[in-house]
Amino acid sequence: MIAIPLNKDDDTTISDLYGNAPYFALLDSKTGSFTVEENSGCGNGLDTAKFVKDVGATSTIFYHMGEGVFKNLYENGVKVFSATKMYLTIEDIYRSILDNTCKVVTKDNCESLLDSGTTSCSCECENK
Repeated sequence: MIAIPLNKDDDTTISDLYGNAPYFALLDSKTGSFTVEENSGCGNGLDTAKFVKDVGATSTIFYHMGEGVFKNLYENGVKVFSATKMYLTIEDIYRSILDNTCKVVTKDNCESLLDSGTTSCSCECENK
């Protein structure tokens, strides 16, 4: 299952937020079906990483992500993909997983793919 950050529970396009994303789509990479969950860690990148792991996601994708969140996910066995600064739809992400064209983030390439993006929370969740 791949966790995809969303701005609203009915969005189908990746959010440029990660730790501040109020919702995550949980995409079944075998069937293409997904559910949407409220991010209980919204407002804190490390709490969001814990949420992603706790919901059973084996991978995640981001538009912006900081090094600390990546390191936490990586160390907890969650595979991290980059949207390479593109506003991908859930369908786009599903197809790229099937085609094996999603950009995997590793310790060797993370420096060029990661950035924290925005530092202020624009979602409606409570900052932690």
